[in-house]
Amino acid sequence: MTPAPTPPPIEAAPGPKQMSEGARLAGVFFSPGKAFADIALRPRWWIPVILSAILSTVYLNAFSSRVGWEQVIRQAMEQSPQVQNMPAPQREQLIRNAAGIYKYVGYAAPVLSLFYVFIISVGLLLLFDVMMGAEIGLKRLMGVVSYAFLPLMIFTALSIVVLFLKNPEDFDLQNPLMFNVGAFLNSDAPAWLKAIGRSVDLFSFWVIALLAIGLVAASRKKMSFGKALTGIAIPWMLFVAVITSLAALRG
Repeated sequence: MTPAPTPPPIEAAPGPKQMSEGARLAGVFFSPGKAFADIALRPRWWIPVILSAILSTVYLNAFSSRVGWEQVIRQAMEQSPQVQNMPAPQREQLIRNAAGIYKYVGYAAPVLSLFYVFIISVGLLLLFDVMMGAEIGLKRLMGVVSYAFLPLMIFTALSIVVLFLKNPEDFDLQNPLMFNVGAFLNSDAPAWLKAIGRSVDLFSFWVIALLAIGLVAASRKKMSFGKALTGIAIPWMLFVAVITSLAALRG
């Protein structure tokens, strides 16, 4: 009796093709759905963090050498009645001491970049995993957050260009580009209104949209884009309300 032929082994279906790092970085801007799907499968967060840290270091050191922190600190202290009531020599010494400390801020950019990604990821973990049951996990969230903030690198790069094109005395570190409502307000506008105006910003909305796309891709539970967007927009609006209130209290 002839034995029955052995059926050929069933080959496993090939997994999705991995994107190169360059394709990922470009995909965040041109095909975010595809890019974040790859980030969810293979979460890496250190590459955009390193790139952001390098660019931020360049920007802050360029600002320190071209404009200087003394100008920024002096403008901030002019709004403080307590500082204005100080004797002039004491006030100038305070400004010089503060400027001497702030000139090292650029060297802390790598640590600050990682800190921001971690803190925001932990906040989203509490909101989306603990409260909404999205089952994303911290590692995936750090990958989503780090790549979703890539538009801020464009913001920083454009700020560097403006820094060297503009008169140093006219450069505004808090609002270097005219991509928000605050850039069009009069200089004598109330502080709380300026705070709201700076928050209504093209790059902020871009980052929020990318975060929502990334969270949808990374969630193990089906989640709509609208739900993800709402989950991000609500804490963002609370944050804007807090900074606006603080600006109003400072006068």
